[in-house]
Amino acid sequence: MKSGKAIQKTTSLIRALAFRAGFCLFFVLLQSPLTAHAQTDQNRSERRTVETPTLRERVFSTLSEAQKQADANQTAEAIATLDRLQSRSGLNSYEAAMMWRFYASLYFSQDDYDKAIQAYQNLLNQSDLPEALETEALYSLGQLYFVREDYEGAIRLLERWFEVVTNPNPRAYVFLAQAYYQLGQFSKALEPAQEAVNFLENQGEVPREDWYMLLRAIHFERNDYAAMARVLEKLVKHYPKKSYWMQLSDVYGELNQEDKRLSALEVAYRQNLLNEEKELIKLSQLLLQAGVPYKAARVLEKGMKDGSIRESEDNLLLLSSAWSMAQEAEKSLPALIQAAKFSDTGELDVRLGQTYFQLDQWEQAVAFLRKGLEKGELGQADNAYLLLGLSLYNLDRLNEAIDSFRQAAEYDDSKDEARRWIQYLEKEIQRREQLARN
Repeated sequence: MKSGKAIQKTTSLIRALAFRAGFCLFFVLLQSPLTAHAQTDQNRSERRTVETPTLRERVFSTLSEAQKQADANQTAEAIATLDRLQSRSGLNSYEAAMMWRFYASLYFSQDDYDKAIQAYQNLLNQSDLPEALETEALYSLGQLYFVREDYEGAIRLLERWFEVVTNPNPRAYVFLAQAYYQLGQFSKALEPAQEAVNFLENQGEVPREDWYMLLRAIHFERNDYAAMARVLEKLVKHYPKKSYWMQLSDVYGELNQEDKRLSALEVAYRQNLLNEEKELIKLSQLLLQAGVPYKAARVLEKGMKDGSIRESEDNLLLLSSAWSMAQEAEKSLPALIQAAKFSDTGELDVRLGQTYFQLDQWEQAVAFLRKGLEKGELGQADNAYLLLGLSLYNLDRLNEAIDSFRQAAEYDDSKDEARRWIQYLEKEIQRREQLARN
């Protein structure tokens, strides 16, 4: 059975989680924007040989002073120290780059992203930059563009960064995927997101939860439910949460894999993850559809006992039906009796009468059938009259049975059967009277 409605209900959740996952990831990265993100490439051969100027003593001393001020949370003083350094003439390109690097760090700590961006751009404008400093600036600048929601700018900078390094950190691939995702370019987001996940899995490591969340969201946006199921299977394995089990069940339903759809919910239930009424009702309905009504009844019964499931008319009816389908007629009665109290029509009372009839409890059958007929609004009142007549017959109350069959005979669908019973009972009464006279 299709679960399109269930899938639609998860749409906003998946998108919200994907967005949150991305920002959680990038704010983790931004905690140290001035670390060398190209350090995973430490053992590579140099891309180019650059004659880098040295950091002279007086400049080093000024930068050290600014560092001490920054460490003491004296950010304004540290910026003023850098301003004095900037006002000097004769800084070489490396000294200027280190100064702008420090500016960027300080502005970032103040959440002044515009000035931090300008500082990084000034850094990149310097000539003969060491490669590590250039890659660090490109990466950090890309992060800042992302925070400002300039995703196209972030992508441009990150693509430049990829051109510089030869062994990119897998986090960079996630960064790129998230930027494409925010632009709605889901097909372009897929490759880098998958690359990051594959990188760690191939090393026997477990990728971060938010990486899987991003990949799952990309598959969802591309309507690739089979791929989405594969990601969710990994999420429930490494990060077992109720939401993932529920989503996995819905996706299996979308793929018409009903056995797996049910199994996912059953596993979540055994792990005590399902505690909301709608979840437990859904599980019980799937169990009924799968032909295991006894399990469905147990789920419903336990939920009502611990308060997870309300004892409403619909829920009680579902429990009663589950016990009936499980060939447990007596167990179906308490729930059906409770449900009948909520109903203004006689349908449930008639159903109770039918159940008692099946159990050969004729007195109870008569009582509930009459109660149901008295309430009225029955879909098949003729059947209720027929069953009442049969119950009275089994109690040997033949005249009352005839009255009931006469009521049934007023309906086209049951008049023939009712008349046959009337004829039979009238003859039986005559036979008994004749015997009595003799």
